[in-house]
Amino acid sequence: MIGSLEGMGKQRPRLRVRMVGLAFAAVFLILLGRSADLQVLQHERLRALADREILRYVETVPRRGVIYDRNQEELAVSLDTESVWARPLSITTPGETGRELAQALGLPADEVIKRLKQEKSFVWIARRVNPERAQAVRALELHGVGLTTEPRRFYPYTSLACHVLGFAGLDARGLEGVEAQYDHLLRGQPQKVASLHDALGRTIQITPAALSGPPEGHQLILTLDKGLQYQVEKILAATVQRYNAKGGQAVVMAPATGDILALASVPVFNPNVFGRYPKESYRDRVITDTFEPGSTFKMFVAAAGLASGKITPDSRFFCENGEWMVGGRVIHDTHHYGQLSVTEIIKFSSNIGAAKIGQTVGAEALHQTFQSFGFGKETTVDLPGESRGILRPARSWRPVDLANICFGQGIAVTGLQLTQAVAAVANGGVLMRPHLVRAVVDAGGRLVQETQPQEIGRAMSPAAAKALTEMLAQVTQPGGTGTQARVDPYLVAGKTGTAQKLNPGGGYSDSEYMSSFVGFVPAGDPKVAILVTIDSPRGQHYGGVVAGPAWARIARAALDSLGVHPSGQGLRRMEAQAAAPGRAARLAADPVPALAAGRVPDLRGFTLRQVIALMRDKNLAVRVKGWGRVVEQNPAPGQQLDEQAMQVVLRPAEGGA
Repeated sequence: MIGSLEGMGKQRPRLRVRMVGLAFAAVFLILLGRSADLQVLQHERLRALADREILRYVETVPRRGVIYDRNQEELAVSLDTESVWARPLSITTPGETGRELAQALGLPADEVIKRLKQEKSFVWIARRVNPERAQAVRALELHGVGLTTEPRRFYPYTSLACHVLGFAGLDARGLEGVEAQYDHLLRGQPQKVASLHDALGRTIQITPAALSGPPEGHQLILTLDKGLQYQVEKILAATVQRYNAKGGQAVVMAPATGDILALASVPVFNPNVFGRYPKESYRDRVITDTFEPGSTFKMFVAAAGLASGKITPDSRFFCENGEWMVGGRVIHDTHHYGQLSVTEIIKFSSNIGAAKIGQTVGAEALHQTFQSFGFGKETTVDLPGESRGILRPARSWRPVDLANICFGQGIAVTGLQLTQAVAAVANGGVLMRPHLVRAVVDAGGRLVQETQPQEIGRAMSPAAAKALTEMLAQVTQPGGTGTQARVDPYLVAGKTGTAQKLNPGGGYSDSEYMSSFVGFVPAGDPKVAILVTIDSPRGQHYGGVVAGPAWARIARAALDSLGVHPSGQGLRRMEAQAAAPGRAARLAADPVPALAAGRVPDLRGFTLRQVIALMRDKNLAVRVKGWGRVVEQNPAPGQQLDEQAMQVVLRPAEGGA
């Protein structure tokens, strides 16, 4: 009995040891299982949770690429500005902090305090503030408040080319104009930058990407000439003001290429502060607004007649002494004309004569010609919001409709469509696609894409285009309706238009007109096709009187811009800038003689396009650094030309309007 008790006494310690061991083993297994759960099963979730605590990501606003004119003058740039942010969850005194911050920024205190009381880890207080306010905030050294650099879009010439350029919003997205059309190229790709924070929310490390600045988008080289655009806008605005008109449009286009050298619409707005203007002012009337073209459309009726072979410039029509009944409606002329040739119908702008030409040609042939000139469809210009105009099917035309269409009623066009169509006449009958972007360049100055002239189709034969040009040239001769559009000593080919506007309730207004002149110059060797349209002028309303003088002034400015001289040579001036500090000097000599003599030409002041064209013509290699105009070259001018590649350094030009 005693032995049994002693045995049991010895087993108890062993049992306790085993129980403790089992307990430790159980705890170990539990810890092991928990560790496996945390490190394996919940690894991703916990890592994400930790990242949220110590890592903070901010998506940077990309820097938009520069927009240049055809001479590499900056029209839109991105400048670094500072924006104020706060972390409400780390601010213990939102009232006091908010009042100090509001005073520094010039904002209502209630608004700032409200933002600081939000249950958020990040809020914007003010975006893109001026340097003085940014410094005032920085001097406060407020806990939980900071500043960051953001690019801000800036248009150095304010309203210049505002409808072409458009504007970009706070998030660096293009909202209107080429800013919107080419947003995917200009904006670039945003990126996220990360920073590490300690338990108190203090930044302890910033990733290198955050210090390198926002990524920059591609750059655009436009077809616009800044100096010409300025002149066109000035002339157009003065004409609108003189006649107390509602607005106006003007387009200058190179017929052979489709390059738009100037495109203007009045009223204008300042894209730097676009929010201060009504949205209606953003509208680019040249491509969005349609209007009945009036008598300018008679040239295309004549084009249809020439294409049909049924008429010649000398074909004669009886113009009914000023009144003609068609389909129960009376068509009037401003004068009581009798017999007129087709040339005289265009020169004197006879409605009855144009309607009789249309009757001779027929509805289907007319419609086909109008389509071939691009009416009733978009020009596909590289701008958003283009209208296609109105050209109803020929089968729906009643006799009176056909007559009305022949003098520009019952059809609607845009200003750009009308310019494109008259440019086709100037271009020997070939219709070109109008465009505003010559080239796209990346941030490093490398060419990404270049716009080549694009033929849309043939609107008329070269012989018919020549005959129509001769008719249109009579419009500006003595007795014609467009004598005030003369640009002596050059011969102008064009057509006046005075179109009654439609009343909102139906019918035509007796006081509202669209006054236009559209044409090209020089008539024998066209360099520019130009449209001027004035909306609802007061006092005078005839196109030749209202739009004609403005057209002539714009034509002179365009010819001067292109370097066209009265000698008739029609030479394009090399696009060098006048000598001034920080600018390349104007080209003083033709490089061709130097090349012919086996010498290195002086390329300073040339654009990249000109350098490449010159070197390509001579089968010479060229190495390029940068973008803009040549400021350095190797070999130097005057040296012997050999097999060595020409090296040039280019920089963007600087300057004002």
